[in-house]
Amino acid sequence: MLRRRLLSVAALLVAGAAIGGALLLGPAGPAAAAGEPIGAGQYFAGVVNGVRGSATVTPIVRTICAGPISPGRVGTIAAGQTVSVVRTPKGPGYTGLFNSVSVWFVPPTLTPAPQQMRLTAYGVPAAIPTTIQVPCSGTGQVEFSACPYLAPCAFGWVPTRVTVRFLNIAV
Repeated sequence: MLRRRLLSVAALLVAGAAIGGALLLGPAGPAAAAGEPIGAGQYFAGVVNGVRGSATVTPIVRTICAGPISPGRVGTIAAGQTVSVVRTPKGPGYTGLFNSVSVWFVPPTLTPAPQQMRLTAYGVPAAIPTTIQVPCSGTGQVEFSACPYLAPCAFGWVPTRVTVRFLNIAV
């Protein structure tokens, strides 16, 4: 009898912890299907050339810089490369009040303003324009933000950056 009562109490404690944990963590939010529109109040992550960057994974961006490479030299981006976003349960980016994500290669200074790409759906790759100038080699960052570059935007959105490695394929 005592054993049965202890088992019942244990089962109640386990069920209560599971329900409490679910309430505390909140809903994870469904993964977005490719082509699903980006909406307000959603978390997202940036993807460069099909790779979601992380502390251990760095996407490669191919550049075209003919001739000898010197520090600070820039060139163009090779054709056939893309950026996209995926919906995530919890960040790192957040759309706030907005329903699209702007993407740009972070420039070393505020001028000139970088060329931007605008994403309106999850999982739909957008071509990176070959006119964008980037370093011929080394690393850089691609910013994914619901607020366009230097625009005065409403409070609440959270941008995210993906570190990339530039690889000169014209050598």
